[in-house]
Amino acid sequence: MDSHWTQLLSALKRRIGHQDVEIWFRDTRPLAFGPERIVLEVPNRYYADWIAENYRDVLETEASQILASPVSLDLQFGDEPTVDLPGSSDTRRRGQDALPRSIGVNRAQRFDNFVVGECNKFAHAAAEAVAENPARNYNPLFIYGNSGLGKTHLMHAIGNRTLDMPNDTRVVYVTAEDFMNEMINCLRHKRMEDFRSKYRRRAKVLLVDDVQFLAGRERTQEEFFHTFNALQTLGRQIVLSSDLVPKDITGLEPRLRTRFEGGLIADMQAPDRETLLAILLQKTELRGLSVPADLADAIATKVRGNIRELEGILNRLSAKHAFYHQPLTLDFARKHMSDVFDPAPRRLTVARIIEAVAHTHSIRSADITGSRRTRSLTGPRHIAMYLARKHTSLSFPELGREFGGRDHSTVQHGFRKVKRAYEDHHDPDMSTKIRLIEQTLNIRS
Repeated sequence: MDSHWTQLLSALKRRIGHQDVEIWFRDTRPLAFGPERIVLEVPNRYYADWIAENYRDVLETEASQILASPVSLDLQFGDEPTVDLPGSSDTRRRGQDALPRSIGVNRAQRFDNFVVGECNKFAHAAAEAVAENPARNYNPLFIYGNSGLGKTHLMHAIGNRTLDMPNDTRVVYVTAEDFMNEMINCLRHKRMEDFRSKYRRRAKVLLVDDVQFLAGRERTQEEFFHTFNALQTLGRQIVLSSDLVPKDITGLEPRLRTRFEGGLIADMQAPDRETLLAILLQKTELRGLSVPADLADAIATKVRGNIRELEGILNRLSAKHAFYHQPLTLDFARKHMSDVFDPAPRRLTVARIIEAVAHTHSIRSADITGSRRTRSLTGPRHIAMYLARKHTSLSFPELGREFGGRDHSTVQHGFRKVKRAYEDHHDPDMSTKIRLIEQTLNIRS
């Protein structure tokens, strides 16, 4: 029976999406599975009503395919079986009332465990203002910054603060990619009404992560445009995050861009060393780890301000510590994670510089050497040209060939532009990025 149930859950994820399966079937277990009948135990009558009304057909169809014979669905909660639940208006009302208050919100990511520094205090303040008064302050709130700086944490914090309030506000968190995949599944299986109901009618606060993923996806952008308009018309809060500001998202429809820019745009920068060490200390305390100062400094140097990479290193260190039962020291880390703390020296090349710049800006190396000239690409391209000229012995004509066959004067222009801004301290953000990239490449300025 367990193997059949696992197969059925996999089929449901393909048909209705991973998120809906997690919401409605996480606490469901099979009591019987075939040959003519499957019986599922659900938490309460509300779940039984909702599953019967919305998922009976797909459950019976997929279970019949797994068992190679027709089956009917029975639902049971406690000692009371529910064999046939018609789609009456009363059932529909009870089912909607029983919807969970949150979908996709990570309950562990909250404002009280978000470390605030100069790099993120504006975005943090804006997020708190939105959470305290949804749809009254800054709608939409658009948070942008490089990958791994805590944008997603702030979005979940907004959701959690809203959920902690004594009201019935429903919060939906979704990534733009999952939004698109769910829409495609609903189109395919003729369930667009359910899709629109979830995002347009039920969500009081909608949190959409990584909206740059919408770029170039015309059908998804159209659906999202109507969702956005419906929520704003109803006075609902929308919070968006992206690696780029709206104007720099190539392939984003103008009507969406203007709506994204219609609220408050808040940026997040890479944390300075003090903030990063404070974040590291908080995360090690949560894991019950004792990390000495020299190891903490080594970790901070390696992650270059990327909090997601910091999490990954701490997870590995925690696992190694638990396995070997030895104190966490810098020597321990170098011995058991030599790929991170004592990597083999690599020759500095233009390709490595381009790779590091691309990683820092969450773009591809091919974007830097390519021909596109959007603002989101020319800035990183010029930084790469500056670093390549500064840290290699190649001439401007030679560098031009490395950068996709460009004329030497183009590379010279990029180099001089960054040199003026960086060395004359006109652009603090650029200075921070260059220092982080040089740390990545083990360059000591």
